[in-house]
Amino acid sequence: MPHRIVPHLSPARLALYRAECKSNSDHRAGALYAWQIELHAAWYEVLGLVEMLLRHSLDNALGNWNHASPLPGGGTREWLVSAAKPLSSLSAKMARDARTEAQKVAKRRSRQHPRYGVTPTHDDFVAQLTFGNLAHLLPTKAAPTKRSTRATGLSGRENLWLHAAIDAFPNRHLVWPPGARKDTVGRKVCLGYHVGNSVERLRVLRNRVGHHEQTLSANHAARHEDALMLARAIDPDAAAAIADLSAVPRVLARRPRF
Repeated sequence: MPHRIVPHLSPARLALYRAECKSNSDHRAGALYAWQIELHAAWYEVLGLVEMLLRHSLDNALGNWNHASPLPGGGTREWLVSAAKPLSSLSAKMARDARTEAQKVAKRRSRQHPRYGVTPTHDDFVAQLTFGNLAHLLPTKAAPTKRSTRATGLSGRENLWLHAAIDAFPNRHLVWPPGARKDTVGRKVCLGYHVGNSVERLRVLRNRVGHHEQTLSANHAARHEDALMLARAIDPDAAAAIADLSAVPRVLARRPRF
């Protein structure tokens, strides 16, 4: 029974569950703790699939843009090795980290590994990108207020979004129709912040789930909608598959009520 877990929770952590239950009952606290574990397990599937879709689609969009760029660093799809501005400044640290980690992985391979001795490729570098790295490439929080100080009136992330990252969401019009504003630059910039902040919210949730933190007050239904909308904007069929697989709504409906 879940209540047998309770003695192993720290007083500070246990207090959160007891407060939520409005009771000192170990049975209630244990039931709520076990339910949260089940919910986090359901989230692992959804977040893992959305992260995979986002990583693959962003890589393709940035690779296409960088290959077509005439600026220094452009002319190649391998943007984690050589990138044009503004991608170069935004991706510099994550690119170094990704290459370093990929090289470490390659060195740890046993002689029996099918890729033993193989030099890491761009795909290996992309595989090392974290959810946080992906969010870092998108506009987040709020738009800058002092646009007159910028040559184009736009930030680096806004420019990257308008000319490259937006193409990672080829079906965005199905999810966020242009409406009366039409598809103006201003509307696209606003959409970039909407997408970026959706990704950032999922990143925060992913980290809390991954670190086994308490998420009782999180808006799980809204985050689930964030995940599915992002997936639909990339590929509606993949989003439908994720929705069919996801146990998040079912587990949410089973939340213990006291």
